[in-house]
Amino acid sequence: EGEEPQVTQINNNCRIDYIIRKFKAWLPKELDVVQKDPFFSQIFKLHENGLGYSARVMHSFLRTELVTYKLHELWFVFARRPLRFSLQEFHAVTGFECNTRISVKEFEEWKYDVRNADRIHLIYLAIILCVVLARDEKVNIPLKYITVVMDLERVRKHPWGVAAYDLLCNSVAKNRDKFKDKTTSYVLDGFSYTLQIWAMETVSKIGSFVEKNWTRDDIYAYISWTENYDVVQDQAFRKADEVEDDRIQVLMELIKNKHDWSEHIWETEETAVVYLSLDDESAVNDEGSVNFEAAESDEDFQTPKGSKNVGARSKKGKKRLPDRGMEKRKHKVLSSGPKQAPFNEDMKAFVTQLFEHNFSGMERRLQKQMA
Repeated sequence: EGEEPQVTQINNNCRIDYIIRKFKAWLPKELDVVQKDPFFSQIFKLHENGLGYSARVMHSFLRTELVTYKLHELWFVFARRPLRFSLQEFHAVTGFECNTRISVKEFEEWKYDVRNADRIHLIYLAIILCVVLARDEKVNIPLKYITVVMDLERVRKHPWGVAAYDLLCNSVAKNRDKFKDKTTSYVLDGFSYTLQIWAMETVSKIGSFVEKNWTRDDIYAYISWTENYDVVQDQAFRKADEVEDDRIQVLMELIKNKHDWSEHIWETEETAVVYLSLDDESAVNDEGSVNFEAAESDEDFQTPKGSKNVGARSKKGKKRLPDRGMEKRKHKVLSSGPKQAPFNEDMKAFVTQLFEHNFSGMERRLQKQMA
């Protein structure tokens, strides 16, 4: 017990090499046309450079995720230093359209003609479903994606980066419990190569470990499309339902001030999650205000990703927090209850007579049985 799970395999549903090899054999001319499209340039570069998939690198980051309330950000720790993997970093790695202000509704109302579908559209669809939004090959193809690829001009305008980032983060969230178990493998959906490339970019030593030509030796808390540390927070990558986390604000301030993390010790905790009222200060000392049933619900609250209930706190005045003082309050409630007064002389005499009477009666019955 207490040992780190020895993960030997990550089942990666992102099958870049497989799908490109197949199309080179089946549809080489059509694939050449698609390769010239800058929309897929990053994907084809991965294949051309022969970047391998390192389960060791991936798992070393996934097991050190920080607990936050952010709905659309992931934070990890490497060498005691905090590193962010947000939509901004995803855009920097992939180059996909990640502007959250683009409405997806207009793409859902496209009118298309299936007769216009050809082999080139098939390749676009396959790359989107097997790489960008990679899932298990047995999962049915959503009709909305078939609709999208009918118009290649609009395909290039679609915010694929937002959908791909959300799918990858959801897959990471589904595997969190497995990191605590003695599991040897798990499955990752989405464009999971981006996590590895991000790790190589933020921690240059990892880049030199995976790629021999990697020469830099830096660690970046966050990266952007222009230059590392050039942009910290871009509003184009912020979602309307994102949740503020004061701890992250403090963390980013420490990063800005070039805090020395070499002696920092990150706390690890497996604490039940409870409801607390921000408007009622008595809730801190009131055991009755704790909703223990809510702590067992995975649908309403997700740790460490956060909760939709947190985002709605302005309306209901409720915020869902990990209750770090729960054990102390339980101890206080148990110890502050009515204490039993010590026996007085009359009570002592009564108890003494009770025992003597019972023992004397038992002694007489034993003597009769033995006679």
